[in-house]
Amino acid sequence: MIMKTSAKILSVLGCAYAMTTASLFAQVYTIDEFGNSSGPGISPGAMQLDPSGGLTVPVLVYNLPFPVVIGDIVLMEPGQPTTGPWSDVIRFWEPVPNGPGQVIFYSDVSPSDPADALADTGLPSALIIAHPNPTFINEVGPEGNNGAVYTANPGFPGSSATSGGTVVQYNIISDVPEPGAVALTFAGTGLLLFTLKPRQQTNVQ
Repeated sequence: MIMKTSAKILSVLGCAYAMTTASLFAQVYTIDEFGNSSGPGISPGAMQLDPSGGLTVPVLVYNLPFPVVIGDIVLMEPGQPTTGPWSDVIRFWEPVPNGPGQVIFYSDVSPSDPADALADTGLPSALIIAHPNPTFINEVGPEGNNGAVYTANPGFPGSSATSGGTVVQYNIISDVPEPGAVALTFAGTGLLLFTLKPRQQTNVQ
């Protein structure tokens, strides 16, 4: 009887935890370096003059449906110092005070990594110092298919400036596999599955 009661309590606590976690991350947004996006009310990325003045060339900008706390998130390769080199800078910006916010996706460009995506416009020369310094996070995943998850807690860059208790999560896809590589992967997987497919045995009378 005690065992059954304990199991019920654990089950209830588990459900409550799952519901709490889901409610904490009610706003989840995914963006990548090609302008693709998902999440409630976010626009696809579009090239426009840098609204923050970080660069003098058109940059990749996403529009959010709520005002944001401005600031920069810096993505780095694991093991790199915060002084650089950096992979990407994600800038949260308000073109109009208390108006809908924006996300600006800057990605590094170099001779060894030439521009092949909309975000590949280079990094801003100066970071926005906010709360109290820029946030540095490491990318995860293999080179050519990596990114990071950033949780904007209330008051931090990217969080809602009007909804103090809402936590916003950003899934940032830094590098997207080239279509050829993706097709090759699917082809290889299909060939492997075909090879492993059980063959019908022929009964010999």
